[in-house]
Amino acid sequence: MTTDSTEKPDGAESTGISKQDQAQLAGILRERLQRPVGLDVWTRAESKLARPDRDGCEHCDDLLQATRDLVSLHPALSITLYDLDEHADRAEQAGVKHAPTTIIRGGGRSIRFTGYWAGMLLSPFLDVLSFASTLNTPVDPATRAALEAIEQRVEIDLLVTPFDPYSAHMVQLLGAFAIESRQLRLHVYELSELPILAGQRSLTEVPAMSIAGRRFNGAWDEQPLIEQIGRVIAGDEQPVGRDRVLATPYVNMEEARRIAAAQAPALGAQPPPKPSGASAAGLYVPGRD
Repeated sequence: MTTDSTEKPDGAESTGISKQDQAQLAGILRERLQRPVGLDVWTRAESKLARPDRDGCEHCDDLLQATRDLVSLHPALSITLYDLDEHADRAEQAGVKHAPTTIIRGGGRSIRFTGYWAGMLLSPFLDVLSFASTLNTPVDPATRAALEAIEQRVEIDLLVTPFDPYSAHMVQLLGAFAIESRQLRLHVYELSELPILAGQRSLTEVPAMSIAGRRFNGAWDEQPLIEQIGRVIAGDEQPVGRDRVLATPYVNMEEARRIAAAQAPALGAQPPPKPSGASAAGLYVPGRD
């Protein structure tokens, strides 16, 4: 397992969750969590040498500290830490290929999240923790019955960023589906910080989803999505019709910073304001005005 050091390679301290935000999150977790939920956190030391075939792990230390802070807020949460290089054999057995990766385990279910669950992704991440702890989700009874009827394993990859207004919805919705069905294997990828992987996935807009290898772009509502999953399982190539496909262009972290810098002069040479509810760490705290 990794050490407890939270220093970045340049000596700068990693950013966790502020004390003010921790107090609010503690109240949310007290209301939502019941049974134990484990978090396996896979990180990798940031290399000073850039590799063209692999993304770096700019936010590994930030995610590690934020997860430690989150786990400290409720006795139902626990954390197990791994280094992707140091524990390469175990990573291969677990199928972990990218850092950072968080595996949520609870109620006999597991959901993977590659990338940092910050910004607008914190709220659905907390929702998934709650689903895993209570095995209770807000899906409709008809959807629950359809999910329980799935008899074969279905791999679903969800590609998101923390900037667009649709990704958070899809994390929550598919997170609920994966908790309701033991057969769904959900892997969420936050790709703003993984541009090489985004290029390998030919990602041009988010959210995007792969169901058993079939790619679908844009956000989905509950009923059309469960119908589309059913069609894929049945081998039906006909896509479910949607009135419109809600998606936004993919923007990586570097591009987002350039956009923010370009907008600064119009804002009086001040950095763009963070979204409502954003903490100093860039985490979005649900319910904050």
